[in-house]
Amino acid sequence: MTGEQVSETNYTHRWMRQLQSIAIHPEIQDGAPVFCGTSIRIETFYDFTRIGVSISEFLQEFPSLTRDQVNDVYELMQLQLTPDHIREIMLASIGRSLPLEARQITAAA
Repeated sequence: MTGEQVSETNYTHRWMRQLQSIAIHPEIQDGAPVFCGTSIRIETFYDFTRIGVSISEFLQEFPSLTRDQVNDVYELMQLQLTPDHIREIMLASIGRSLPLEARQITAAA
């Protein structure tokens, strides 16, 4: 295993738990990262926290979310990952686990 492969593996595993709280699908919010099981954009959470809304207040506004989901995304936000970074990471991890034909379809979406 090369240093690049080890680095990429560590990169993926480091955020794997947090990424389980996020979904990307081309037919949901135009493929933007959303909280899993919802159509609530991750970007919405970022916007709310940027204006000073607490996690508890955000959960009151979006009761379909769990505290664990929001905490997972908050941890990614603290690592300074933007919604675009999260989308790229997720698409890259999906691409590595799919056959070539599926990777091309996913990338086109």
